[in-house]
Amino acid sequence: MKTFRQLTLGLALASCFGSANAYVNIVFDYTYDTNNFFTADRRATLEQAATAFETRVFDTLDAITSTPGGNSISLNIFSEVQIENANIAQNELRVYVNSSNSQGLNYREGLPVLTSSGDMMINGDDAYLDAAWKRGQTGWPDSDVGTWGGAMTFTQNVSWYADSDVSSVESFAGQWDLYSVALKGLTEIMGISGSAIDSAYMNQLNPSQLFNGAKAKEEYGVRTPRGNLTPVPTEKTDRAGALRLASTIKGDLLTGQEQLALLAWGLSVGERRYMTELDWAVMDDIGWDVTGFTEMPNTPPVPEPQTWAMLAAGLGLIGLQARKKMRG
Repeated sequence: MKTFRQLTLGLALASCFGSANAYVNIVFDYTYDTNNFFTADRRATLEQAATAFETRVFDTLDAITSTPGGNSISLNIFSEVQIENANIAQNELRVYVNSSNSQGLNYREGLPVLTSSGDMMINGDDAYLDAAWKRGQTGWPDSDVGTWGGAMTFTQNVSWYADSDVSSVESFAGQWDLYSVALKGLTEIMGISGSAIDSAYMNQLNPSQLFNGAKAKEEYGVRTPRGNLTPVPTEKTDRAGALRLASTIKGDLLTGQEQLALLAWGLSVGERRYMTELDWAVMDDIGWDVTGFTEMPNTPPVPEPQTWAMLAAGLGLIGLQARKKMRG
């Protein structure tokens, strides 16, 4: 019984000092799924895509807590759709999803709404502005990513393959893989779109526009005749000149199997891709903390008052047990 009490007390005290970092929490919001595109099996597929990031990407993203009439933010979701006085929890990335009859896919990284004069529709004190705009990321925008999330629009005009278990791959010829596309969309929302707003990504490109992140180069593993690591090749993917990894770039899965990198340009009908270690290295290079490339620090936060009370009670119990032992 004594051992059980000590173990219980130890667990209670240990709970006071959890890590200040946490794995990101990706929340899909189906409010604007007015076409009922996201059936149960499609939602389950999206959740598996979210899990891929939730089990490897950790950080400390400040909460965005709006108070109408005080601190407030308007989020730009879809065309002519805005979310007023939005609230995003700590370490949460909110992703609004819907569908459209238009061809192609549309990923929109989260940015506050712009007014007609070009001013941001954010009101509040400095701490709130920091959370709303960059989620408290000290390196933002040059070497870190701060975003509340974004939006993804899927076309209804193609056949989609929804997979209840993405750990195995069955044939789905003639269909687009919802899982692979969701992964690509999430990486874009998380800062790898190659557009001008993604400074942390763009700053990793060398003068030749090749990806020059240290961890990605190490994972890519190609060396010059002199033994120097080479940058990862890229290519322009659209008229706007957005840069992705070149379409031939491959990476390794944790199983050791090689496949085209998820971030490599393109995706074919009937093709499944997972996040490779090269993809994770790119994510880490732009500021996300990824297990396998960055070690999660054990930095205890300052305990809340109720935590101090529990700690004091626990120490008092230890002292009482010690006195009893001495008397015995």
